[in-house]
Amino acid sequence: MAVYYITITALTGVGCLFIKKEDNKAVLGYLVVSALVLIFFASFRYAIGFDYFSYRRIYEKSAVQTFEEILQTRRREPLLYLFCKISNLMGGSYHIFLFCVNTFLLVVAMRFIYLHSKLPWVSVYLYITLQFLAYNMNLVRQSIAVSFFLLAYPYLKERKIVPYTILIIIGGFFHNSLFIMWPLYILLPIKGSRRLFAGLTGITVLGYLVFDPVFAVLQPIFLKKYVNYSLSYFWQPSSVSYVIPSAVYAILIYLFRNRIQPSRRAFYRNSAIYQFVITLFITKHFILERFAIYPFALSLLAIPEIIASYQKKEEKQQKFGYKQVVLLFLLFGAAYFCFAAAKGYHGVYPYISLLKKSHSAPIS
Repeated sequence: MAVYYITITALTGVGCLFIKKEDNKAVLGYLVVSALVLIFFASFRYAIGFDYFSYRRIYEKSAVQTFEEILQTRRREPLLYLFCKISNLMGGSYHIFLFCVNTFLLVVAMRFIYLHSKLPWVSVYLYITLQFLAYNMNLVRQSIAVSFFLLAYPYLKERKIVPYTILIIIGGFFHNSLFIMWPLYILLPIKGSRRLFAGLTGITVLGYLVFDPVFAVLQPIFLKKYVNYSLSYFWQPSSVSYVIPSAVYAILIYLFRNRIQPSRRAFYRNSAIYQFVITLFITKHFILERFAIYPFALSLLAIPEIIASYQKKEEKQQKFGYKQVVLLFLLFGAAYFCFAAAKGYHGVYPYISLLKKSHSAPIS
């Protein structure tokens, strides 16, 4: 676990002490270095990530298939398999493939942070502690889909439906779950009201109560590809403890909502609510957790904006100062990371590198 703690401490310390948002060159340099560190970290691992060997088998199988066979057998999600095939034709090994994928994921993430975050160093800290990096090291296809959601976010915010939809479609052909997230274009900008909140609460309670019989009907129709999970750990209900971090995040965003610019307030508040609602349903099936990652991605912007608002001139009746708010959210990130590590999120704790592969037993 030491490598995680060292990475988090080093990147956060350098960012906090030396990187100022107004210094574009310093920010860019910091994000490039962060990307390189995390690309290496995520690419040259061995046997960690629950799907590590599954993706290796996908890579090896795609290598012996023709493009036509891939398009025929992987019609719903062909793009990763096509990328595997192209990578293999270029002579790449599985680890080179992982390197290429992680380069794409981290470049997109750091670009997203550079363009939209008020405090890039906080976003990098959150990217690690809130488990986005761990996600990359396990759910490769869906992580690519999340990257396309990040690319589509500016068009969602600017209300440009055509480019937003195009990017959602492309990402959806890596992982179909992104198609289900298209309605965020409509749902995220909705302004809050007590009536709306009451309606959402009612729908959530009703949905939770009728979830099992409804899901039993829909699963054979729409979720055939998940039938192999039906006897696995991921199909089982999780404990309520897994919902607590999401609940804490939603509460924090709500409490500090007035520190967010009005033009973005609805986006960040609603995204926090939706990720909590989705996470609540993992107490039915743990696998549903993967849908919460899309709205949760906006935490990389929401928390830095809240913190940055305290850098301005002190207000007379302000309850917290900048240092107190920074400490609060750093502690939240640290607690989230420690909880995830203790629970073994995504099978990436502790870290095992290729240099240590001889000390680890394959679990394929």
